[in-house]
Amino acid sequence: MKTITVPFGERAYRVTIGCGALESGDWAHFVDRRERCAVIVSQRVLELHGAYIERVLAGLESADLLPMPDGEERKSYAHAERYFNELLSRGYGRGATVIAIGGGVVGDFAGFVAAAYMRGVRFIQVPTTLLAMVDASIGGKVAVNISAGKNIVGAFHQPAAVVADIAFIETLPDEELKNGIAESLKHALIGEPSLCTMLRENDLASIRRPDTLEELVFRSAGFKAGVVSQDEREGGLRAILNFGHTAGHAIESCLEYRGIMHGAAVAAGMQIAIDLSRARGLLDERVAREYRELAARYDLIPRGLALNAAQVVAHMRYDKKNAGGEIRFVLLAGVGEPRINQPVPEGELRAAVDDFLAG
Repeated sequence: MKTITVPFGERAYRVTIGCGALESGDWAHFVDRRERCAVIVSQRVLELHGAYIERVLAGLESADLLPMPDGEERKSYAHAERYFNELLSRGYGRGATVIAIGGGVVGDFAGFVAAAYMRGVRFIQVPTTLLAMVDASIGGKVAVNISAGKNIVGAFHQPAAVVADIAFIETLPDEELKNGIAESLKHALIGEPSLCTMLRENDLASIRRPDTLEELVFRSAGFKAGVVSQDEREGGLRAILNFGHTAGHAIESCLEYRGIMHGAAVAAGMQIAIDLSRARGLLDERVAREYRELAARYDLIPRGLALNAAQVVAHMRYDKKNAGGEIRFVLLAGVGEPRINQPVPEGELRAAVDDFLAG
């Protein structure tokens, strides 16, 4: 097992990484045995790993398994209201615990439910995808989507613990694995270059080895933990984690979260941000080429998207980082040299998105 501490003073918590991390039970002491515990679990994960999950939870007498259908479209405020009503009908009080078992959608959604219910109840993250392990489960950002955009309604609600059990990744499809690799590549570019080395030395098959996955999660999650612990509420440094997400989220919103993985959208967004950085003379071709080579190695960038630049730019206007009516980007001046809050005129942006969509 490997562990990372996310230092938020009295709210500090530990990320435990390794095969069998859930079964190790280090997290269970955070559950108040006198109160009820809601386990919001991905329907698909429950189908694949139900026996394991039920065996681990057997010691929690008051645990209720609440399956959540998969899909980004389920991460909505309307869907959250059904869970609020369910918890209330079962007699959940302020001492309750919510445990999320699933990918980033389940973690974001269950975390939002935990943050809003009774003005906040205890929350434990059990990410089951590489994407959730390296990114979504760490830092306390929880949210739901509305029709205008992704993660518009949310909160900062830190978990009591994060349990990254590598055993769940054994059944993870390649497309889901690529999601996590895209976020790890983002971390590599904005500040953890050792991840570039790992990604160069492996491929989609070899990176599945449990020891390699454990190290990848440890380095990537450790980088994110270091960033968010310095800037919990995204007042400055944490904004670097949005590299690739301004255009990525807009692409997802345009497609109504269907037919594209989050990692693929972020990979597209990173390519657009890199192209903007190159056009402004911020970034040299060597770094741009390395990104293209690694993205190709893992087949991260989507092609043939049925979109136009005007649609994508329109959705970028809803991005939370915008200010003064300007669309703001995280651009790149080199590996480990992100530039936050960079205003990009719409004409320049449309041209970059057009070039990307044209292939």
